[in-house]
Amino acid sequence: MLIRIRFLLFLLLFTTGVVHAQSSEMGIFLGTATYKGEISNSLVNAKSLKPAVGIFYRRNLNSHWAYRIGITYGTPNASDADSDDPYQQRRNLSFRSRTFDGHFLWEFNFLPYQIANNRTKFAPFIFGGLSVYRFNPQAELGDDWYNLQPLGTEGQGTTAYPDREKYKRLKVAIPFGGGFKFKLSRRFGMTVEAGARRLFTDYFDDVSTTYADKDILLAENGELSVILSDRSIDGQALNNTNRQRGNASDRDWYMFTGITISYSLSKKYNDNCTPFRGKLR
Repeated sequence: MLIRIRFLLFLLLFTTGVVHAQSSEMGIFLGTATYKGEISNSLVNAKSLKPAVGIFYRRNLNSHWAYRIGITYGTPNASDADSDDPYQQRRNLSFRSRTFDGHFLWEFNFLPYQIANNRTKFAPFIFGGLSVYRFNPQAELGDDWYNLQPLGTEGQGTTAYPDREKYKRLKVAIPFGGGFKFKLSRRFGMTVEAGARRLFTDYFDDVSTTYADKDILLAENGELSVILSDRSIDGQALNNTNRQRGNASDRDWYMFTGITISYSLSKKYNDNCTPFRGKLR
């Protein structure tokens, strides 16, 4: 334990020395999480807005380029009951997914900008990079929420559907977006931004292909899998086996939209305005 404490103190002292030699910031993100997939056909869906929070570290390499490392937490969700589509209303599925998003982003400012530089005021910017995220789709039944991945609601993990393996809940995504940066004071700045995540899975909402045979689900995945696999209004009266449940060719998305507040860790900055050769005047 003592060795760990000494190591952490060393990292703290080292990091403090580094950030004070550079233009660096620490900050928080406050906003909303939304989702696009089988249950919501738009990333801009007011009915499914949920709070999202995050923290980040930004290092400004110069007045135009910066990188950002952070983690954001949100719970994207959606319900067929909120749709105007008669098919979705009949299908009657819903979900939420508690999502932790760790990301590395490159940022480009269209105007020279650094909080540490008193001569900057604002700048539009864009960003892109890589995210590693953990998601956990859940459905509500009664007053309880149930994890859907272990239940194999589309026959994952059963002998009758060997091509449907249980999906992993730790994935990689491609984040991109943009917004505006504003300087608030000598040490504080803020952004207004939106960042979408392009996913490489269609199971963020646990909906992708066709309805599985209920007898197979009951025998191999249990009664709860049967109940949560088919919640359609006429599901008890009809045999929906092999009927369309989702669209496997259309991968899912999620997005964080909101503001950040950041604090400049140093008064020093790099005034090299690459790729623009001029400097701030």
